[in-house]
Amino acid sequence: MSRFTSPDFLRQAGDNHVRAKPPPSVNLTRASVSRLHSFHLKGKDHFEVDRAFAAQADQIAPGFVDLVLGERAFLQRAVRHMATNLGITQFLHVGAGLPAPGDPHQIAQEVTPEARVVYATSDPIVLTHHLALTRGRTATAVPAGLENPTRLLTDPESNRFLDLERPVGLLLTGVVSHTPDAEAAADDIATLRNALAPGSHMVLSHYCRPDPVRHPKDARRADQLERLFLQRLGHGHWRTEEEIATFFDGWESVPPGLLQAQKWRTMPVAPPVPGSYQMPHRNRRLIIGGMGRI
Repeated sequence: MSRFTSPDFLRQAGDNHVRAKPPPSVNLTRASVSRLHSFHLKGKDHFEVDRAFAAQADQIAPGFVDLVLGERAFLQRAVRHMATNLGITQFLHVGAGLPAPGDPHQIAQEVTPEARVVYATSDPIVLTHHLALTRGRTATAVPAGLENPTRLLTDPESNRFLDLERPVGLLLTGVVSHTPDAEAAADDIATLRNALAPGSHMVLSHYCRPDPVRHPKDARRADQLERLFLQRLGHGHWRTEEEIATFFDGWESVPPGLLQAQKWRTMPVAPPVPGSYQMPHRNRRLIIGGMGRI
């Protein structure tokens, strides 16, 4: 298997069907970031508008799928590190996407079968899928996003699953990129941080706008992608490394720090396991990530 191939553990299950009564409405005139990711993960939950959006992104940044797969592998490595090396057994994934093999609850439960994960989302389609496919004794989903941290913290289902007196793994991969107001996002992250117990960790990834002097081609691609995302989705921001670093204010940096997502605790390509996917060099500067602790 080429290291650039999307392996099965990154793909969404294609044979599961979700039934909701009544089913949530779907806007087929506008692309969705969760369905865009479904397309890139070889899932079934996408439409022509999403595929057209994916094609436009790929024209701007050939291999745009690298960002989706690279960010997912970064999340997988972070969850494994928290579960294996830090002893964290409960996780809050804010801005969760559609369920897929290799999701956080599966990785954490390889280490601790009783590990618990709460998936939080403002997308009713994503919520429906999680409630149908992942909800059980050790995983659940709640209708809340980063923009409403108080609701996240007080939701009865979230409180039933998470003990805020013990360390929590806060997973913010991708969601902050789709928050228009950076200051509001920083405040929301601070609200969550203040509610968590010492020993809690946050992992955060974000689309990055490289330095235009040092990396003019990458910076130009970031500008073009941001314009496309804002036009087609209404959100999707490529921020500078300095701007992204402010989201870690109040957190102690965990080595190796904030850097290209691909370089964060990189794993060998073989054997192919969740987190081993390696991004090609062409788009590595367009997404960075890191971890903080309290």
